[in-house]
Amino acid sequence: MQELKKILSSRKETGLITILFLQEFVRGAFFLTFLPLYAVNHLGISVAATGICVSAHYLAETLCKGAAGWQLDKRGRPILLAGLSLGLAALLAMKLAPSLLTFLAGSALFGLGVSPVWLAVITGVAPVQLKDRAARMGVVFVAWLAGGGSGPVIINFFISHDYNLAFTMLIVLWTAAFLIAFAAIPGATNPIGKGAGFSLLNELRKILKDRAVTRLLLPGMFLQTLAAGVLVPLLPVYAQNTIGLNPNQYALLLLSGGTAAALSFLPMGRLSDRLRLKTILGAGFGMSAVSLVLFTRAHDARSAYLLAALVGFSYAMVLPAWNNLLAKAIPREKQATGWGVFATIEGLGVAIGPALGGVLANYASMSAALIFSTCALSAMSCFYFLYPVEKLFSAKIKQAPTI
Repeated sequence: MQELKKILSSRKETGLITILFLQEFVRGAFFLTFLPLYAVNHLGISVAATGICVSAHYLAETLCKGAAGWQLDKRGRPILLAGLSLGLAALLAMKLAPSLLTFLAGSALFGLGVSPVWLAVITGVAPVQLKDRAARMGVVFVAWLAGGGSGPVIINFFISHDYNLAFTMLIVLWTAAFLIAFAAIPGATNPIGKGAGFSLLNELRKILKDRAVTRLLLPGMFLQTLAAGVLVPLLPVYAQNTIGLNPNQYALLLLSGGTAAALSFLPMGRLSDRLRLKTILGAGFGMSAVSLVLFTRAHDARSAYLLAALVGFSYAMVLPAWNNLLAKAIPREKQATGWGVFATIEGLGVAIGPALGGVLANYASMSAALIFSTCALSAMSCFYFLYPVEKLFSAKIKQAPTI
């Protein structure tokens, strides 16, 4: 809890954490609950068209993160404020002129607007040079998961009264995020890289010249997000048709996994600052693979809830450690650019995974898709246990004490 106290004692860091929570709350509520219900039931827009709008949002965010990080390094707070302003403009446009075209353009614009927020938070709250950054990232992940998890649930209480009330509430919360950024984030940013040699292409080339990035990080970040993405379209169907869960039980399944992850992020973050990265990554990916295997053996709600909690715990075990590993390859003076490039690559895995999962389930079987994810996670576990991860970074950073 020491890291949490330090963050709460800083006006800037508390502001950034609050902005992240509000962003994920509004985004999750809007795209995962409000937009599908409002567009289909209230406006008569097809489910397929609504899905394209949601995809446009996440694709725009993914493709823009590298450039957003580059601009954030150059200009600082104005880019964060500009992003939040674009998000607010997108929400207002979709509320005032609801139509398929407006939703499509607004969703993409919203994706562009949120692209610098995560980068501003991790570079401001958990810069790569801090020794306890994994513990701090645990706090960041809690805020991220709490916002993204509670938004889609709480918005239902407002929708049940009135769609207009729910939409207005989301706009008010987003406005609050903008005002916090304006008031709590320092205006003096000491932007860097305004010289002739600072460009996104140059920074990308420098990052890709790093042997640790090309041999270790790029394959790992793509494969793990791909393995997770494969499961996205399958879990609801598997839970209903194979395990026999009804919609309420499936909601409890997600809640058990999310709660276990949220409660584990802080202690796992502290552990990641103390254990060797290869140990905790190997164990985390291995536990994820075992959890999936056991999940296929679940035949009742109670066992499914317990295994979902185990999946959430293993997820919390991996995420801070993986983020700490990525931090070793991030240039200290251009952190937002590096994080933006990495986030784009991870986003490609997320984008391809659901499509691959659907293809495997359709042309082979649902079990084949689950086996693919299990094998991918098992391979990563073995790789991190056996590969000398720390040696690739030994010339760049002194290894932290191990236990």
